[in-house]
Amino acid sequence: KNVEKLPCARNSLLTGLAAGTGVAFIRGVSTAPIVAGHWFTFTFVAVSAIAQYVCMRQMEAERKQVMQIIESAPKRTLKKDSDSN
Repeated sequence: KNVEKLPCARNSLLTGLAAGTGVAFIRGVSTAPIVAGHWFTFTFVAVSAIAQYVCMRQMEAERKQVMQIIESAPKRTLKKDSDSN
């Protein structure tokens, strides 16, 4: 229902849709429409799954990199001002 809230879902589904349409169009020229439909379905699912996997791996790598930067940054502490009394 709320696919747009899932990370990477929109881009991976659009990539799968474009790839499936392209392959189905190419196969549709040389074979029956039902066969082209099967090619569309397979290509859509495969490309969408691969794109989702790649996107999630990139997000995880970015998350690890951010955590590494945060951990390597020097810790900051507040100084207590003894002259304020």
